[in-house]
Amino acid sequence: MVELSQREQVLQAIRGLAAYGLGPNIGGHVSVRVPGKPEFYINAFDKTFEEMQLRDIALLDFDGKVIECETHVSPGLTFHHGIYKQRPDVHAIVHTHGFWLTAQSAFGRPVRTLHNLTTYFHGRTCISPSDDFTAIGPALAADDVAIIIPWHGAITIGKNIGDAAALHVTLDYAARLDVTMPATAPEMPDALREELASVLRRANYLDLTWNLIRRKGVDAYDGKRVIPGLAN
Repeated sequence: MVELSQREQVLQAIRGLAAYGLGPNIGGHVSVRVPGKPEFYINAFDKTFEEMQLRDIALLDFDGKVIECETHVSPGLTFHHGIYKQRPDVHAIVHTHGFWLTAQSAFGRPVRTLHNLTTYFHGRTCISPSDDFTAIGPALAADDVAIIIPWHGAITIGKNIGDAAALHVTLDYAARLDVTMPATAPEMPDALREELASVLRRANYLDLTWNLIRRKGVDAYDGKRVIPGLAN
């Protein structure tokens, strides 16, 4: 298998997320850290995920300075280089305003543990009042993988782009469950939660989901843009 550049990895993730319906509007970012350098690749701001091309992936440094870009980047991306500085273990970040993620964010709390996949986020989700790093930094714990921004959307982070993207579509699924299930629905008992979390790790769920995201992105791309499926 040919190894993709960091710029190509960002585009691959963006198209996969778009296939899931997570990129129909302007806004949202996917970034990947450049190994061994205080730099990262991130998508431009003037197109949807569905429209993004390789030329729309910019290179920035950890001060937010643009190094390479054919268009303009989002003014709200300080949390990317902020997280990379604070968490050396993080090598990729995904932020979207997906419908279910945004709806769930209005609760101002982590997703409820209502399904085996939601175990990824139990005790590993922080709440930040805004997407500015001055708010995210103090809230983000050393082992958190998700950030909920009330009335805004969500961020997922990972050791690579595969984990960050897979966690994001999984969080979107968890958010849909949280929003549509009644408030009285019981959450998973701790013993069962720990057992199911272990099963998912052994099954390499995140790797398998990343493969699925990539397949969906390829299948949904018509040569000009991604056409999202009606249901995912």
